[in-house]
This record gives sequence, structure tokens and C-alpha cells, in this order.
Amino acid sequence: MSPLFICLITLALTSPLLWIIRPHRFRHIGWLAALPPAAVSFWLFTQLPMIAAGETISATLPWSSLLGLELALRVDGLAIFFGLIVTVIGAAIALYTGYYFEDEPRQGYFYAMLFLFMVSMLGLVWADNLLAIFVFWEGTSITSYLLIGFNDSDKEAQDGARRAFLVTGLGGLAMLLGMVLLGTSAETYTISELLVIPGLSATPVASAAIVLILLGAFSKSAQFPFHFWLPGAMSAPTPASAYLHSATMVKAGIYLLARLHPALSDHPIWFWGLLLVGGTTMVVGAVLSVGQYDIKALLAYATVSQLGVFVMLLAFRDPTAHTALIVGILAHALYKGSLFMVAGIIDHATGTRDLRRLANLSRHLPLLTLVALLAGLSMAGLPPMFGFIAKELLIENFVQVSAAMLVIGWVGETFAVIAAAFTVGASFIMLWEVFFRREATDSQPAHIHHPPSIFFVLAPLLLVLLNLAIPFLLAQVEGVIFAPAIRSVAATAVEVHLALWHGINLTLMLSIVAIVLGLLIFAARAPLRRYLSNLPDALNGAKLWEQTVQGTYELANWATLHIQGVTLLQQARNILITGVVAMIFALISARWNVDFPIDWTEWPYAFEVIMAALTIFGALITVNAPTRLGSIISLGAVGITITLFFVFHSAPDLALTQLLVDILTVVLLILVFYRIPPTKAEALPKETGYRNLVLSAFVGFLGFFFVLFSVSQPLYPVIGDYFSLNAVPLGHGGNIVNVILVDFRAFDTFGEISVLAIAAIGGYAVLRAGLFRFRPLVPDEGERTGAESAGMESENEAQRVEIQPVRVEE
Repeated sequence: MSPLFICLITLALTSPLLWIIRPHRFRHIGWLAALPPAAVSFWLFTQLPMIAAGETISATLPWSSLLGLELALRVDGLAIFFGLIVTVIGAAIALYTGYYFEDEPRQGYFYAMLFLFMVSMLGLVWADNLLAIFVFWEGTSITSYLLIGFNDSDKEAQDGARRAFLVTGLGGLAMLLGMVLLGTSAETYTISELLVIPGLSATPVASAAIVLILLGAFSKSAQFPFHFWLPGAMSAPTPASAYLHSATMVKAGIYLLARLHPALSDHPIWFWGLLLVGGTTMVVGAVLSVGQYDIKALLAYATVSQLGVFVMLLAFRDPTAHTALIVGILAHALYKGSLFMVAGIIDHATGTRDLRRLANLSRHLPLLTLVALLAGLSMAGLPPMFGFIAKELLIENFVQVSAAMLVIGWVGETFAVIAAAFTVGASFIMLWEVFFRREATDSQPAHIHHPPSIFFVLAPLLLVLLNLAIPFLLAQVEGVIFAPAIRSVAATAVEVHLALWHGINLTLMLSIVAIVLGLLIFAARAPLRRYLSNLPDALNGAKLWEQTVQGTYELANWATLHIQGVTLLQQARNILITGVVAMIFALISARWNVDFPIDWTEWPYAFEVIMAALTIFGALITVNAPTRLGSIISLGAVGITITLFFVFHSAPDLALTQLLVDILTVVLLILVFYRIPPTKAEALPKETGYRNLVLSAFVGFLGFFFVLFSVSQPLYPVIGDYFSLNAVPLGHGGNIVNVILVDFRAFDTFGEISVLAIAAIGGYAVLRAGLFRFRPLVPDEGERTGAESAGMESENEAQRVEIQPVRVEE
């Protein structure tokens, strides 16, 4: 088996194993949990020289040979780059989780979901098929929902999880449609084949496909106006925030855009969509981060800003932009993962993340202060940190863009400096107010109740040391880590020359301006916070989303009240009217020149006339019978006449199936109505009866003519002969109808049975849940006489009840 599948299977098996062993009983379980992702990352490191040489690692697992489906994995420079981020950060988070959730009985459940998310994320970045990417994409959505909502007693966590799931899930559906359009037009869903198709972005469906794919990527990577779900998910446990919302899940959309960049980046929708949305997100996230008092919320908005930077960089086709993208992704994963873990340690030690209650922690937590300081300076983009190189490359990109596109370059430089300045300000605010100021501003300052051990701080310390070391090892890593990933995005060989110091130039001057402005923002943080806290609700994405959801519920309630909140007769009438209107529209729109295959001059057989008359007679009795038992019996007689039709026309299989279904239906109806108390039937007004009669006639005639249409002009070849010839050799049954139901269409039949079973369970649950009340009812004489004559009445008439629905208030 391919090592790629071994890696995925190993991580997948680790998930239930950690759940079963109840890891909260072991103090240092985090070390054991970190081994599988660390082993995968070690194997990926050993493959870097081969990937840097231009080779790829491929693996294929057959899924459905009949449908031509297979799970194809392919690891190139971009895939191994993201794979290393997923596994290295994942190993650190696994270690950190063991100490964060000490003595937590549900620690095993969290580990299980964490590793399932890790598998989904690795599958997403390694998949070489658009549909496989979607499957793993949804896997990350489901597992992230479970991780964010880990604390099931916290309403805020549940709301954040549901909001994140809905936003990313709806975006995922749009993305799926775009992928189907793209794959169908290209006649392949294999990504490695799509990327080499010339003129793919010029196909007729390319514009629609790009828009839909961008919607999916924007929602997943928290781009404006979908950015609100990310800060709202900060109620998640800190290990989930550090992993999902800094290094992995939010970068899934970035990965997808980078993966499809070679094929679609020459389309104007791609350029302007990524430039405008990414630029807006970059500025909005940076500005809003300054106004936050929760450490994780501040980091979340700063993450939103950085994700906007990455999206904006993908609008360009210049190697400088691609270099800034790859360097920025790694730098952000390292320092932001560390800072999120620091926030969790502070919360764990003091019981709060509120900046107003925190102060002077450097005096009591010197090691944690060092970790936060190094990571915070990298976030601010100060030398010699890795974040400084990422910021320099971002500004350098717009300096170069201004040479070809003056206005875009100048505007980009301006907004990049503004976003960088607010990020500097947010970094200094967090570091100063948590670690270095003397007193908290809140009247109830926090105190350290649970000092962290060195093992608890070790995971963020390792990441921040790696962040600090990379700028001094650029010559050693740029060719094996950065260059292959950049080559995958650019779809061409790119020479990468990174350096910590490029001399005094315009880029450095703009970087210094950003730092100076950031210091001014830090100094003016109090009025800025007051201003940002008074922004109107119209600019609050979370509140707008909640209003949209509430409006959807109200619309659904209104529609339900007017369509289903009526009698059963009215509900059936609404459904049939809708069907009749749809059928009439279809008939008018089709404009078929139909030649019905019927000889209208040929008289029917006497048997056919008799059976038709009996069928009509039985139907009339069914709707006019004075008792329920009479209606059931006449309904069974109608089924018998249909059975005789099949017998007359030499269709014994259909006749036998019809007879069995008819008998079973009659028996079930008798059993059900035996349990349901009788009710008084109210006479319908004459106009209602006439209206129902006209509607019934329409339904019958339209159904009749539709059968004629389908017979006269079939869209596809008739498959009846196939079933006749293959029922015995393939299905091993002589009854063709039964073979079709239980063999050729077994999954359809299973689905229908499942739906009926679910409906039955739901109905039973409603009755058992007390949603109906019962009150005595004395039946009318006609109902009593008919029921007693059938032996279906209870001897104790006082026990008769009528089911009355009761409105259930929330």
C-alpha cells in the first residue's frame, strides 16, 4: 500500500484508539498523541529532496470500478508544504491538548475529532480529484463543527459551531456546483489533468464555475462578508482554535485557490474577485482586531486580516506574489498557532481571556511571556522575526505591481501599510496589557490560580523557536520547502532568493511607516476602542447573519402555516394543484408533435370495459362509504381490479406483486384504523366538493396523457428487454418485478424502506412525546354500527378518545 494511504489510515485509527483508552487518566498522554502526526511529518520531511527535484508522489485506491471512481492522491510541492503544516502544527496541538484538558473526562472524544479533522485536512490537500476534495472539504466542516461545539452546555459555543457549519457548508455546496461545471466542461475531474488544459478559463461555463468556487473558498477562509463566523467560533476549546483557525481549516480555501491558480488566474473574475474581496478582508480584519478585549477574538480578527492578504496575493500571477503567499502562510501558521496556545494557557491559569482583567503576567509567568513576546513580534512584523520577511514580501509585491499597474500598485501599497499598522497596534496592545502593564483596568483583576507547567508551555515554545530559527536558515530551507510550493502555484520553475535584509529601499521605508503608525494606534487605543464599539449593527456581520437566519425561519413558519398548517384535505389539495400547474407548464413548454401509439378506431375488449367500470365503481364507493371499514374494503377491491388487468395482459409478475401489495395495504390500514379512535366527519360545502372533483379530473387526465407522451416519444431506449434477459442470469430470480426491486434497484428500494421507517418512527415519537391530548368522544350511530359489525369496537364505549393536536410552545 502507498505510504500516503498508510499515513491517512494511521491517523484515522489513532482517532478511536485515543477515545477508547480514556486518555484523561494519563497525565502525559499528549506525548503519545503527538507521535502519529510527528511520524507523518518526519516521513514528509524525508520526501522533500525528491519533491524539490520536481518529482511527485501518487497513489490510487479503486473506489467503484463500475462507475470509474477512484480515490487518487498526488503530492507535489504545494501538497507537501500544506501537509507539513497540518502534521507539524497537529503534533504540537496533540501535545498541548493533553495538558489543556487535564482531568477532563471527554478528552478522548476531543482527540478523536481532532484526528478525524487531521485526516480530512490531509486528504483535502493531497487529493488529485475535485470531487474527492469536496468530500474531504465536508469532512473538515463536520469535524470542525464538533470541535467548536465541544462544550455542549455553552450556548455561545453551540451558536458559533452552528454558524460556522452553515456558512462553510453553504459555501461548500456552491463550490461543488462550480467543480461539477468545471469538471464537466473539461471532461475530467482530475486536478493534475485540469491544470494542463489550455484555455480552460475561456470555456463557456468558466465564469459561473469560478464564481461558485470562489464563494466556497471565501466562506471557508472567512473572507468578507463571510468573515464573521471565525471570531464567533472562538468559544471553541483553545486547541481547536489554535489548530483550525490559525493553521489548517481556514487555509483550506487558500489551498484550493492556490491549487487552481495556474488554470484560472488569467480570468478577469478571478483577478478582480480575489483582489477586491481579499483587500477588503485584509483591512476590515486588521481594523476590527484593535477593538477586541478577548485575546482570542483579537487573534481571530488578525487571522481574518492575514487570510485576506493571502487571497489578495493569489489575484496576481507574479512570482513575487507567490513567494509572499507561501512564506506568509508558514509564518502565520507558526506565530498564530503559538499565540492561540498562549491565550489558552492564560485562560487556563487565570480563568479569563479579558484584556481588561489581565496585567503584569510577565512577573509570574516569565517563560510564557517569552513565548508570547517572540510570537507577538513576529505577528507585528518586526525584525528579525519570520513575520518581518512575510510583511516585506507583501509590500514588495505591490511595489513591483505599481510598475505595471500604477493605480492598483499605489492603492495596494496604501492598504497593505494600513493593515500592517493595525496589526502592529493589535500585537502591542495584547503584549502590553497582558504581560507588562502594572494594573488591570477592570475592578476585578484576574489572579493566577493554576500556574502552567513547563510541559504545557512546551508546544507553543517549539513553534515560536521554529519561527525564530527560519529567518537564519533561509539558504537551507528556501530550495526544499518554499521553492517547490511556489513552483506549484506558478506552474513554472521559479528561483527563490529570500533574505532577512535587502538594504534600504522603498519596501523597508513603507515597513517602517507601518510600524510607526502601529505605535500611534497603540497609543490611541482607548478612543479607537470606543469608536469601534459603537459601530452600527448594519456593519456587524454576525448580527446580520442571525437576522437572515431568523427571517428564514419566519418565512418557513409562514409557508408552513399556509401550506401545511391546515387540514389534511387542504394539504393534499395544495400538493396536487402544484403538481397540476407544473405538468400543464411542462406540456405547454414542450410543444411536442405527438403521435400517440393508439388505434382509436379499435374497440376495447369487453373484459377491459368491465374492469374499468369496476375500478371506477370501487373508487366512488371508497370516497363515499359511510364507515372506514367499508372504504378500506372497496379500496382493496380497486387493487384487485388492477391485478386482473395485469393478468389479462399476460403480466403475471406484476399481477402477483400488485396482489401482495394490495393485501398488505388492506391489512395495515385495518390495523392502523383499529388503533385510531373514530371521529365525526363534517360535510363539505358543495363548492369545495366541485373544486375537488375538477382537481381530481385534472390529475387523472394529465397523468393519463403523460403516460401517452412517454410512450410516444421516449427520451432513452427502453430497458425492459434488458431486465427480461438478465433477471435469471444476474438476479437469479424468475419474477422480473421482484428482481428489479431487490436486485437491480436494491439501493432505491432500501432508500424507500428507510424513508418509510424514519417516518414511522417519527410519527410514533410524536404520539409518545405527548404532543397530542385525548378526550372522550361518543361516536355517532353510523360509525358505531359499522365498526361493531366488523368486530372492531371496544366493549367499553367510555374509553373512546379523539386525538386533538396541541400547540407546543418553545
